Amino acid sequence: MGIYIPAGMGTNMIKSVLIFATAAICFSEASMLEAGAESLSQNVTIADSTNHWGYGYDSLLRDLAIWRTHPFVKIDSIGASVEGRAIWMVSITDSGDSLGPIDDASSRKRRVFIHARTHPAEVQAHYVANEAIKQLLDTGSKAEELRRGFIFNIVPMYNPDGVELGHSRLNAHLVDLESNWDKGVLEPEVTALKRQFEAFQAGPNPVEVALNLHSDQFNCTRFFFFHFAAGTSGPYEDLERNFIGRVQARFPGGIKDWDFVKSWDNGTQLRYPEGFWWSTQQEKVLALTYEDTNCPNAGRFDSTGRALVLGSSDYIQSRVLVAARRLARAVPRVLLLPDGVRIAGGASGSRWELNDLRGRRLAGGVLEGETSLLAWAALPSAPFRILSISRSAQAVERIRLPVRP
Repeated sequence: MGIYIPAGMGTNMIKSVLIFATAAICFSEASMLEAGAESLSQNVTIADSTNHWGYGYDSLLRDLAIWRTHPFVKIDSIGASVEGRAIWMVSITDSGDSLGPIDDASSRKRRVFIHARTHPAEVQAHYVANEAIKQLLDTGSKAEELRRGFIFNIVPMYNPDGVELGHSRLNAHLVDLESNWDKGVLEPEVTALKRQFEAFQAGPNPVEVALNLHSDQFNCTRFFFFHFAAGTSGPYEDLERNFIGRVQARFPGGIKDWDFVKSWDNGTQLRYPEGFWWSTQQEKVLALTYEDTNCPNAGRFDSTGRALVLGSSDYIQSRVLVAARRLARAVPRVLLLPDGVRIAGGASGSRWELNDLRGRRLAGGVLEGETSLLAWAALPSAPFRILSISRSAQAVERIRLPVRP
């Protein structure tokens, strides 16, 4: 059974009530961190004091210096806080791209954006973001595949002033950044993040998944805020269920079902980052708030970070496949045979091209006659291959090929 947020009571109000009702229980940071923080990540520097909920701005700067040494990492400041602290973004991809376009403009990488620590007391969200970075910098083949096909942009500490000043939820102006997105005058931190979102959407590699990380001090459980169709759309609800299911599959038993917390039953909530995404991008961007555990028993941040990264990848690839299948069904003339790919009904002079997940060209050529056969041995191998057939300037058929025939 889910927790239903009634009409007239917004998500931010619910969060506030739950947090203040349990503040006395959940603010024992010193004992919590000493008991379990050392197991979080070998790449995360544990704070040297109990201030700032166990992880302050100085701790972040030390970690940034470590991450900066990796060849796949670029560190950028997307703006400054009220008190002038840089808001740092960690970008991870095999091209080193972050703010600008990748070197080969024809190769379309998929972008995932994650930001955390809007509320300073929710330090567990920061640990999840750090573990996501660790997953992406791993030396294994899966991390290599992710860096090759995706750009991950992660803001580990969105509210550095609040962290340093010891505020639970507010910035230096005593404003909750989470619900400042629809105000006439935006806080500097909100302005910086919004401008970065807009810059990415105007570029060749727009954001497709946007995750807003928090931690739950009432239930001490892991869940997403699901948005009703009243504030989004029916198709968007399907996308939310698809995404949450894929993240759950990467962390079995670790994350509540999609209907655990449901919101936006009375319309789009423009005061939140997700409201910005829906009002400007609709179904083009899957934007959700994720809540991790926040209590003395909180942990398994590595499992959560890994699930968010891999679940985002799985979700985006599923959408790529759906689009490819939709085009392929329009004119079903491509057959997969034991000896190769047979293309029937094509006029002489039509072209074929084989691409990977990024859209990078692996091979291509011109079709001859009404029926052509592309032998498997002549097609380069790759984990993800899309065959495109251009029969005219307007008509293109696409189909995903198996890894091996």
